[in-house]
Amino acid sequence: MKTLTALLCLFALAAHAGAPDPSARNVELLEQYYALGKAREHEKQAVMWAPDAINLGRPVQHDSVRVAIEDIHRTFPDYHSEVLETRASGDTVAQMSRMSGTHRGMAQTAIFGGLLKDAPPTGKRFEVLVTHWWRFNESGKIMWHQVTRDDLGMYLQLGLLPGRLPTASPSTEKGTSPVKD
Repeated sequence: MKTLTALLCLFALAAHAGAPDPSARNVELLEQYYALGKAREHEKQAVMWAPDAINLGRPVQHDSVRVAIEDIHRTFPDYHSEVLETRASGDTVAQMSRMSGTHRGMAQTAIFGGLLKDAPPTGKRFEVLVTHWWRFNESGKIMWHQVTRDDLGMYLQLGLLPGRLPTASPSTEKGTSPVKD
């Protein structure tokens, strides 16, 4: 009986070892996605998204993904993203990256929170940390994406926001409110 149990365990392990690992597949797909971006093949990047994908909480189509990616590269011609760490489990991949670029173009879409749209290029460079969460469907298409970026740090580095808050008025420094009841 022990021999039969041991054999069944070996068969189960062998079957599992031969099964494709969706985590590894999805990490590999993201590597392909980033390589396409570096090669400026944005249309090929866009078709890696599922037709019913959700990006930043909103449904997106291939064309809107392509337009946003092109706008990033138009606004920051030297745009660069370096993956620092990757964690994958099942259909989900989380990555921490360092993103950088020089503001040399005028954004035409609401990329990076929308503050860059129609902002004249500052010629200044930024570098911030970014965390991406990706989820893939069984066909290997991106079906969900969420990002957390240091947009405030980016806007400050680009000179689009003041470097510090205005100083407090004398009445607020003493702990009294400048608002009258």
